[in-house]
Amino acid sequence: MERWRILGYAIPATTTALLVVALGIGSIALAFGVLAAAIAVSFLYADWLKKRGEVISDERTLRIEEMASRRTLQVLVLALAFAVVVLSVLSEKDSALRSAYYLALGLMVLTSILKLYLKHHYARVM
Repeated sequence: MERWRILGYAIPATTTALLVVALGIGSIALAFGVLAAAIAVSFLYADWLKKRGEVISDERTLRIEEMASRRTLQVLVLALAFAVVVLSVLSEKDSALRSAYYLALGLMVLTSILKLYLKHHYARVM
C-alpha cells in the first residue's frame, strides 16, 4: 500500500482515538477541538491529493458512495422505527424512558423530513 493511503486511514483512526480520550476525561471543548482539527486536516489532505494528481473520486466511487449512503439511511430509519416502538411500550411502564422515546421519535421524523426535502431538491436541480 502506498504511504499516502495510510494517511487517509490514519486520520479517522486518530480522530476516533482522540475523541475517546476527550470524552473519557469529560472534556466537551477538547472533543469539539478534535472534530474541528479533523475536518481541517481532512480538507488539507484532500487538497494535497488533488495537487498530486491522485484520483479521489470517479463515477464508480461516486456510485458506490450513493449506494452506501442510501443503505445507511434505510438502516438508520428502520433502527429508529424499532427504537420508537420499543421505547413507546417501555415508556408506559417506566416514565424515565419517555425522553428517550421523544428523542428517537424526533430523530426519525427529522431524518424522514430531511430525506424528502433533499429528494425534492435534487429532483429539481438534476
